[in-house]
Amino acid sequence: MIGSKRKFYNYRDGQLGASFLRQHAKTAKMFQKLGDEQKDHDILVVPAQFGLRHKGRSVRRAREVFAANEFGLGAFAIGIMVLTHPERLVQWEQLHVDCTGDEFSPNADGDFSHAPLFRFGDGEVGFDAGWYDLAFGCYGSASAFVSQ
Repeated sequence: MIGSKRKFYNYRDGQLGASFLRQHAKTAKMFQKLGDEQKDHDILVVPAQFGLRHKGRSVRRAREVFAANEFGLGAFAIGIMVLTHPERLVQWEQLHVDCTGDEFSPNADGDFSHAPLFRFGDGEVGFDAGWYDLAFGCYGSASAFVSQ
């Protein structure tokens, strides 16, 4: 869908099945809680931030310092945010977004040591994955919050 609205390249095309990509356990638990709290609605309303709160932290570190009611957002949720916030990811100098709510296995071998990410470069939004322990000042982990 992003590609229908702007230039987009999926560096992980063909690598989005269950052997490559899965939701982080805490994210799955928190979305279940949100679903239980917001029954009978077509969409879930979730307070979220687009990465600034965890700017410069690795995905691993961001997960470690999340508040008790905070959880990482995955590629699907962040993809929706990219669609609904077209002012994001339009130049290299903007904050790129780690998908802390998902885990990625680049070889589909059960080693989920990477996380998906969205970035801007070469005039397009790119979807890729990187090792979850790398920290860069130009990346931040998007997260959301549930009521306590």
